Formats: sequence, C-alpha cells, structure tokens
Amino acid sequence: MAAAARNGAAPAVVKGGRVLNVFTGEVYPADIVIQGGRIAAVVPPGEGGGVEGEVLDATDRVIVPGYVEPHAHLGLLAEPVRTLEQMAATGTTTVVADTYGFLALLPDDECADVLDHFRSLPVLVRWFLAPQARAFVENEAELFSLERVEKFLARDDVVAVGELTRWPEVAAGEPDLLRKIAAARRRGKRVEGHGAGASPKRLQALVRNGVTSDHEAITPEQVLDRLRAGLYAMLRHSSLRPDLPHLLEAVRGPLSWSNRVMLTADGPTPVWMARHGYLDYLVRLAIEGGIAPAAAYRMASLNPAMYYGLEWDVGSVAPGRRADLLLLRDLADPTPEVVLASGRVVARDGQVVEPLGRVPWERYRGFRRGAWRAPSSELFRRLPEDVPTLHLENTVIVRLGGGGPAVQAALWDWEGRQVVRARLTGLVERLGGLAGSWSPAFQMLVLGQDADDMAAAAARVVELGGGMCLVEGGRILWELRLEGAGLFTDLPWPQLVQALERFEELMRERGYRHGELFYSLFFLGFDSLPDVRLTRRGVWDVRAQKVLYPPERLGTAAP
Repeated sequence: MAAAARNGAAPAVVKGGRVLNVFTGEVYPADIVIQGGRIAAVVPPGEGGGVEGEVLDATDRVIVPGYVEPHAHLGLLAEPVRTLEQMAATGTTTVVADTYGFLALLPDDECADVLDHFRSLPVLVRWFLAPQARAFVENEAELFSLERVEKFLARDDVVAVGELTRWPEVAAGEPDLLRKIAAARRRGKRVEGHGAGASPKRLQALVRNGVTSDHEAITPEQVLDRLRAGLYAMLRHSSLRPDLPHLLEAVRGPLSWSNRVMLTADGPTPVWMARHGYLDYLVRLAIEGGIAPAAAYRMASLNPAMYYGLEWDVGSVAPGRRADLLLLRDLADPTPEVVLASGRVVARDGQVVEPLGRVPWERYRGFRRGAWRAPSSELFRRLPEDVPTLHLENTVIVRLGGGGPAVQAALWDWEGRQVVRARLTGLVERLGGLAGSWSPAFQMLVLGQDADDMAAAAARVVELGGGMCLVEGGRILWELRLEGAGLFTDLPWPQLVQALERFEELMRERGYRHGELFYSLFFLGFDSLPDVRLTRRGVWDVRAQKVLYPPERLGTAAP
C-alpha cells in the first residue's frame, strides 16, 4: 500500500481500492469521498481526485464497512473505553452495549452523564437498557422501576431494552417486565432476549410478549427454533461460549443471506480479545465455516445495523453513512490494516493510533463506595454443618450436590450485615483464600479452604477499594485493583492481559479445569442461570425460584 493519510488524520478521499457492497455482494473498484466524517460519494476510480485534503491510498486493498457489535458488555475487568479501543483496533466501530452496571450503581444524573461522554468518541456507542437486576441487588424495585426505564428509553442513544435474563418471567407474562417491554416497543425500540435453554414453545411465548432477538442458541437446532419463531438470531462466539463453528450449520445456504442473522462476541475477557481479536475473528470463522465472504461481512455490519434501525448511519459503504471503513488485504482476511471511524484513522495494524477519549469515572459518587467492612477469619472457621454443597459442572452450570475437594464459598455483604455460604466442589482442588468484588451482585465473593487466607484476601480487597486477591499460606500470590466500582481497572491493556493470564495460570495449577475462569467466578452470583446460585437472598434454586439456604444475619458490624 502506498503512502497514506497521517495517523489520526481525516482523509478526504480513500482511493485505489475495491469496495465490498454489502447490499449486492459485489466487489468493485471505487474511490470514497468523505466530508464531515461521512461518506459523500462512492465514485468510479479517479473521479474523486479533485477533492482537496488528505488522501488515503488503498491500492491493492478491499474496503469493507466497520463491524457492528449488536450485544456487548463493557467494563468487564477492563475500563470501558479501553475495551472499545481494543474492539476498534480490529475493526469494530459500532457497539451496542449493556447499561446494567451504570443503572445499578449511579443516580439518574450521573448515569446520563456517563452515557453522554460516550457520544464524543469517534466510535459509535448505542445502548440496551437493563430492565431488571441480575443478582437480586438491593433496592431493585427502585433502581429498575418502570418510571426510570421510561426516562432512559427516551434517549436516542438507547436502542433496546434488555437483556431479559429472567426470561421465564417474561414467558409467563410477569406484568412489570411486560410493561417495560411495551414501553420499548411503543418507541420503536428492540427487546433483547436471553432465552438460555428455552424450548420452542417458550420461545414463542417470548415473541408473543414482545421479545425481538436472542443470542443464547448453543446448537444449530436452537438457531432454527429462534428464526422459525420470528426472532432475530445473534450467533455467539467468545470465551464464554465458543459455539460459532457449530451454529453455522444452521445458516449455510440461503439463510446465510438473511438479514435476521448476526454475529456477536457478547462479553469476552481481555485475554480472549488479546489472543483472537473481536468481530474480525468471528467473520474469519464464518468464512472458514463455509459462509460466502460477502454474507459473513453482512452478518457483522449491515444486518445488526438494520436490526437497530441504524442502517442509514452505519453498516455499509454508501453515501450518507459514517465513514467507518476497514482496509483489508483480502476478503479472506477480516483483520484490518487500517481502521477509520467517523472518517478518522483510529487504528493501524491492530493498534489504536491514539486514545479514543476518556470518561471521568472518579467524579461519580455512585462509583465511590463507603466504608467497607472485611470479614474476620472467625467467620470462616465456623461454617455451619448444614450448608448445602454445590458443584461447578462446567464454566457456567452449578448443580446441587457433588463430590471431590470442596472450598467454602461466601457472598459477603460490604456492610457486614449478612453472609450467604455454601460448600463448592468442581472449582479447584486446593485454594488458600480468594476474594473478589467482580460480581453481578456488587458484593464480595470469598472462596477458600483456609480461614486465615480467606480473611486476608478479603481484607486486601477492602484495602484496594475493590479488586481481586489470591492468598496462600498468609502470602499474597496475586492481586488486581478494580478501582471502577470494584468492577474494572484503568490498567493499560497489555498489563491487564498479563495480570489476568497469571491469575488463570495460578488457578489452573490449583485445579481449575473448565473453559473460562472469570465467568465461573462472576456467574456464581447470577440469579437466572441453572441450577443453583449464591445470591443476596440465600442459596437460590433457579428453577424452583426458592431459597434453599438462607443468609446468616450478622447485624451491623462485621464479626
């Protein structure tokens, strides 16, 4: 490729390349004229040469639209804008992301201010609005009231309600959730499902009650069930569920061109992204799995843009759209050499050329916790004999009962008012003490076999103001500060990846055998995954919707 526009510059013309037209599937030579960050025209070669300004030479390159992620989770260990930078580095320039943590932790004015900050970034960020908690948080009725949901639905950058993790309640017609769904549909906004394990009959109930899409298919048959019911199907592949090669069996042939099929990475960890990339990796897998290249690129661009009503803004290389452009060596290689977002060069060769921006997290009082309390070792020494034993069957599923080496598992209330405890097998063979604030319940999870190590790990997390800590024999083996409400860190990406890799190495040495360590820990407190969870209400039977073992009430002071 010949001389190109300077890093961070906004070229007026991208010339000499071939353009993928995602509307027709054609690839043909064309120059792209850019004005004000948008595509002014796509013209035959040479006809854009009279425009004054920077020229980006795309000779011998294919130009495709920036990728559109329809279902993302920002702020999972990594600071949200840093996560967006890594997405953009490999070509994802539009992201529809979750609001759960913001709604659960921030008052209205601060939540709105956070969302406003994302408007200034060169990548396009839109939001799906959480209608419920995911771990029985305190004050849930107030935090996720219909009035509050409607207030944020009025924003133009909120494009959906979701994800509906408590989908059985939706299928059963729970009135509060149905009112929130109706509020979204009245405004022409989408409703993101989460129908993990839903039968065809229950999928139809979800559609009847207003759900428009689902990303939880894990077999080709489940993909077809969703499409037949009238849902849009997001095919997921990430550290949590690496299912795409298998799911593609459902959509080869004519269905690969359907606008109702999209690709999503959902919420991969920083380590997975560092190893694989992001949507570029999914497009690659789709092509390798037998999907025609143009159809694979549609799944990652035009289709999600159409789904969210953004097709006049993103998802194609066409007049009036944002100049979100990827320069590729070839259609068979979806990882871009150059990424333009809103007409500006933001990445080259897999690296952002400069930071995308910053959100001043330190100003938000909702992210500043009060005086946290740490449990003492005495608490962990007196584990009641009758606590249930749970078993981690795989990355996600927790069953009642189980054999093998057990650790004590405790969900600790920051104010020291209560603790929920169980024995847990299937996680590791040996563990001194591990504590972490990374939880959908926004409480502290403490695990281990040694009471002193467990208390020391918990005390260190409190000292850090949120984070994770592994202690063995009274010595800290590993720690990570999560200064963003105990959920994420602003640590530079390479350092964060290195730290997380080290933690996984240590835990695998201690017997962790499943696919994704961080989700095994995070989902222990998730109130809607099968079959049993550790929640604020107690040890919770998800299917029966009842408490199996209640919290231990501790009063107002830690023991």
